[in-house]
Amino acid sequence: MQSHHAAVLILYEQATNSIILTQRSNHLKIHPGEICFPGGRFEQQDESLWATALRELHEELGITADRVVPKKLLKPEQTVTGFLIYPWLATIATIVPYVLNENEVDTVFKVSVIDACNLANYQLVEVERQGVKIKSYQFTAEKRFVWGVTARIMMQLCAVENKCYLI
Repeated sequence: MQSHHAAVLILYEQATNSIILTQRSNHLKIHPGEICFPGGRFEQQDESLWATALRELHEELGITADRVVPKKLLKPEQTVTGFLIYPWLATIATIVPYVLNENEVDTVFKVSVIDACNLANYQLVEVERQGVKIKSYQFTAEKRFVWGVTARIMMQLCAVENKCYLI
């Protein structure tokens, strides 16, 4: 399977000690309604995958690059749909103000860093997609299920002995 490169931002909001997640619009062709980090597919005009993540953040939430401070590139993760996701850890003082692009994103919500960095909050589950059963990790945030590549990326925040990259 050929991989499409994509980049996401694990955006740490300092004001709330939280990670920012979005729920994709239900009308999108790829991953409709799923919980994810701001981000998307690498495009030819992007200078780098970091530029991809920043462009997508601006498209989805109207947040400009000058408000975001890069910290670290985490290990890339492969999706079952053929994307190789490059997760960038970055900080922002606060996401407010932001402008939701309703064509791409239904909602924005926050997950406490304490919860995101606790491995006990992740369960291995079996998910069925298009008739195929997939084993995946799942994290529940505000009664929303975070699973698949997003949950795996969140788990990367959990280092040895439950120490978090952000704490």
